[in-house]
Amino acid sequence: MKVIQINSYSHSLIVKDFERDMFRSWYAQVAYQIRKYYPKLEVECWTLEKRYKKEIEKRHNGIKFRIFPANFSFRHGMEISFSMLSALLNEQRILDKNEKIILHFHGYHMWQVYLMLQLMDKNKVKVIAQNHGDRSPLKNLRKYKRFFIFLPGILLMQFLENLLFKKVNTFYYLSDEERNYLKKIAPKCNFRFQTMGIEEKYYAQISKTEARKKLGLDKNKKYILYVGRIENPKGIKELIDAAKELDEIEVLIIGDGRAYEKYVNYTNKLKIKNVHFLGAIYGDAKLPYYSAADCLILPSYTEGAPVVIMEAIARNLPVVATNVGGIPKMIKNGKEGILVKVKSKKEIVKAIKEILNWKEKNIRKYAKIYKWKSIIDKTIKDYLGK
Repeated sequence: MKVIQINSYSHSLIVKDFERDMFRSWYAQVAYQIRKYYPKLEVECWTLEKRYKKEIEKRHNGIKFRIFPANFSFRHGMEISFSMLSALLNEQRILDKNEKIILHFHGYHMWQVYLMLQLMDKNKVKVIAQNHGDRSPLKNLRKYKRFFIFLPGILLMQFLENLLFKKVNTFYYLSDEERNYLKKIAPKCNFRFQTMGIEEKYYAQISKTEARKKLGLDKNKKYILYVGRIENPKGIKELIDAAKELDEIEVLIIGDGRAYEKYVNYTNKLKIKNVHFLGAIYGDAKLPYYSAADCLILPSYTEGAPVVIMEAIARNLPVVATNVGGIPKMIKNGKEGILVKVKSKKEIVKAIKEILNWKEKNIRKYAKIYKWKSIIDKTIKDYLGK
């Protein structure tokens, strides 16, 4: 059995350092963990990239990455790589009689996925389609009414989903809304709430005092932490506006993105002194910040099942987050944190004040289900099941 993890959009549409993102994204992480816990399985990662003119192969953490050029790239979700489609046909052709390919799509409301589903041989290929917070074509149209000018294309996308999603064996959903949508168009498929996983190191605890000493933070102040991309839909503006009313609290913002300079300038324009942009921080260097903070804040307008929430509660850090996507499945009011409305500075301020008055709780116990070993074991069962 060969497992192919597929990312169906250009990384350069999302982040500046797209080549680094290829090896950090969700599809890559799943491949690394499969190799770690099930080393006998053959695993590859396929992705497409509009910056490339020909197929490139690279190896990272023992995994082969095949990076295909995007022949057509209009916007996120509307990209096509003909060479990737050709590669799928070739993989099916060279299969031995009793072998199968597992196609594990990461994000599936996309042209590339539709075409691959159309070209696949159901007798040779098994499909896992994993949601990353992306939306169906008509839902996208309702959310972004400016896309109305593309109505014919959007209606075609919806038609293809209704037709082709029946070929999927198992959907991994991130919200009840997404599950209900899928059940209407592909009722005979299997469905499971499935998130990304986190490594054991996130569960190791260090004291707040030790973490702050290591980072050079004031042991007597209150710190709110944001970790993620710096983009408009992440609710950065509302966070900054809330910080202005919480001038006794320090806000640490970790991340990079297309709107980074915009929000640094916005903060400076308002003369807000308690918001600190720390830039991108990865891996082990990020861990002390979770231990040093008093609360994680995630004010996004839309989300899937954010990894930062898993990381935070594994470090026993309570969370204030918007009530969107899969977040309500991860955060229960009064347990792991507090849910707030989207774009509500008032609710953010109120929730932060409330959560900072909590007595210390054993929040980390809720994070056990997010360990990579548990996630991968369930995934392999879906690969091997009927």
